[in-house]
Amino acid sequence: MPVSYGDGEAHASQSASVSRLLCAAKHQLLGTGFGGWITITLDEVDALEHDALDVLSMIRSAKNAFALVNQVPPDVLTLIPDYWEDSDRDQNLIKLTHVCRGWREIFTTRSSLWTRLDCMNIDKTRIYIERSRPLPLTVHLNGDESTDHWEEAFFQVVPHIGRLKTLSVSAFSMEDSPLLSAFFKHFSSRLPLLDKLTIQIFGEHPSLPGELFDGDLSSLRELCLGGVLTSLPWKDMSRLTTFQLCDIPKDKIIMTQLLDFFESAPRIRRIHLHNSIPGSSNAPAERVVSLPHLENLKIIAQPAHSILLNHLSIPVGASLNLEFSFSGKESPIPSYLPKSSDGLLNLSSISAVNLCFGPSRRFLRLNGPSGELHILGNWTRGQDGANVGAMSFLRSIGRFDLSRIRWLAIQCYRSEPVTTGSIVGRAVYRALSSMQNLHSLTLAQCRNLIFISSLNPDKSLSKVILCPNLQEIILYVKDPGELHVDELLKMAEERASRGAKLSAITIVNTGTLALTRDVFQLRKYVSRVECKFDDAPPEWDTLPVQVM
Repeated sequence: MPVSYGDGEAHASQSASVSRLLCAAKHQLLGTGFGGWITITLDEVDALEHDALDVLSMIRSAKNAFALVNQVPPDVLTLIPDYWEDSDRDQNLIKLTHVCRGWREIFTTRSSLWTRLDCMNIDKTRIYIERSRPLPLTVHLNGDESTDHWEEAFFQVVPHIGRLKTLSVSAFSMEDSPLLSAFFKHFSSRLPLLDKLTIQIFGEHPSLPGELFDGDLSSLRELCLGGVLTSLPWKDMSRLTTFQLCDIPKDKIIMTQLLDFFESAPRIRRIHLHNSIPGSSNAPAERVVSLPHLENLKIIAQPAHSILLNHLSIPVGASLNLEFSFSGKESPIPSYLPKSSDGLLNLSSISAVNLCFGPSRRFLRLNGPSGELHILGNWTRGQDGANVGAMSFLRSIGRFDLSRIRWLAIQCYRSEPVTTGSIVGRAVYRALSSMQNLHSLTLAQCRNLIFISSLNPDKSLSKVILCPNLQEIILYVKDPGELHVDELLKMAEERASRGAKLSAITIVNTGTLALTRDVFQLRKYVSRVECKFDDAPPEWDTLPVQVM
């Protein structure tokens, strides 16, 4: 009687009969050897072999199911690629699909894993498009000349352009790269799903046509343009939250066009202008654009930033980052800030100041409940005139309202050695005199004597107590000559005798400073004296400045 071996598929109801079927097949095959009596046909042997291989495969799959990793729910397992670096994503994703048949089915059916296309390979692009099904696509087009087949791969994307959500284009030439001609040809109509657009051209500065995407970028949330000239003609940018403009000559940017663009983007939160602000303004002086939702504005450029900032209102809560290079003995701060402080609403309530006077850079950070200002000035003259420049920089913070300052941290201030003359009028004295609410002062690798003397009321002719609310002084000291224990004692004694006793003095030893017992004589006039050791000076931006 012929034996039926089934269709090779495994079902739960068949599990009890699998062993009996295998035993029957084994018994029927016993006589088919050489010289034996053949009771089965060759076709039946082939069918048996096929079914046996299927059963063996299913047995191996069943054994794999007992592995701990295969007991992870599929919807959790497919989250693994979400935590990869983008640079390794494609290679690792392909590896996952080659682990086993079960993993291949799990990962190939999660469409969202296959939506990122780089158009570097024709077959890969086709497979990704198929597996992504109807989901929105992220496409990166790289016009590097070393990419030979990108255009053919890109043609696989063309029928699906309407699915684009993110588009990134980079090239080294506008005229020589076939990428760009295809780009303008196939992206002349509106893309309703386009959420993020990045165009970066290196080398030259081609013009970006206004009719790109039919002149409609109303769906965009992020727009990043680099190395391309544009009149910013798009008027409906109501969804835009992030705007970046890089490497545009200052004579190719028109102020009114930039301001019009900002007005068309009422929800904008982040703006980054890198070497891309006008060298002059053609807008009326009274024109000021409000950016009510702005969170961060970063400008890196050589033209005075005030050219643009004079026309902007920076709201409460925003962070303003300014970076520039300067030379000479005078502080650049006044020319890099707007003429009227009314535009800097984010500085209406500043409670902390952090300053660093490095040999080649000047750092300034103002922050408080109303917002922040970060300034980085690159000192192009090296050490030449550095001390004078530091004093000028310190004086220029008087440009701000310092009456509410509670925390002040200064690093590497090496200017103004104390002489026998009056300290009144010195940059340090003038700065401290405007901080009547100062609560904490931190000095790191500074010439401390000018600060100690300024805080000693006996050193001024009028015997005025600067910073009467000062409670804490923290000194990071490496050079023994910068501690000035005797002057600290005199200052602490004079303040205590006038009702302005300090609560704490902390000395942090960042070198081989040998502290003597004289330091602890400060306890006569200070509630708490503490000495610590730290083998490295602090980074300027990590000094203990707090914000209420």
